[in-house]
Amino acid sequence: MKRVLSDYLEIYNKFRTDGLSKLERKQRYSLLSEWEQTAYDDESVNISDIQDFWNSHNRICWNKLFISKVICPVIAADLEIGGYEGLKFLFQCFRGHDDSYVSSDCPLAVFCEYSGYKYQPFQLANLLLEQDSDNIDALKYKYNTLKYFLEFSIHEIPSCVLNGMDGASVSDISEMLEDTNEFERISKKLNMPLCETLITDCRRYYKAYEDYLLHIGRYKTFENYLHSNGISYQPYTARYDYE
Repeated sequence: MKRVLSDYLEIYNKFRTDGLSKLERKQRYSLLSEWEQTAYDDESVNISDIQDFWNSHNRICWNKLFISKVICPVIAADLEIGGYEGLKFLFQCFRGHDDSYVSSDCPLAVFCEYSGYKYQPFQLANLLLEQDSDNIDALKYKYNTLKYFLEFSIHEIPSCVLNGMDGASVSDISEMLEDTNEFERISKKLNMPLCETLITDCRRYYKAYEDYLLHIGRYKTFENYLHSNGISYQPYTARYDYE
């Protein structure tokens, strides 16, 4: 095992798995910070090394210091030479972490930050899928993040349709409709829950919101537009339930 990995493992082995006191967490963080600052120029870690270590010690690898110091440089170097084995590993990291697709501390998000946002998460997923169109990990990433985005975009109905944290503009709508179409395609490809109600709602509300914006002078609010055009709605109270 490469020394940068064995030293990291040794630090974690000094402490209990769970239930650390505030003092113990502070001590561990201090040791990890020293480890992060240590130069390991006498050895080179490759993707295979990282994969083996991750498979054996997954529990302790989901750590931003570890990801930034060990994983990110290897992924960046692999991308620079046109490789995609690093990307495959980056998306494999979500296995067993299905609640972390939009987390800011997941390896994918940390890598994008490490790159100075030269790369974006969806860009990397698409880059991998260009090489391997059936890559399950990248497809599942897109499925879950698109579902999150679509749900979020209509959670303010009947007030508005959102794109990110802001109200969608007319120019946003065509891209949001394409996201809906892509979500439907990926759902079918993966044989995942189709979320037909979500897809139907997004298409209906996106098109309605576009029309509302184009004729905004006629209506006081989007809610007024929906009522005037006989478009039913239910205020968002919880995430969609899927069969």
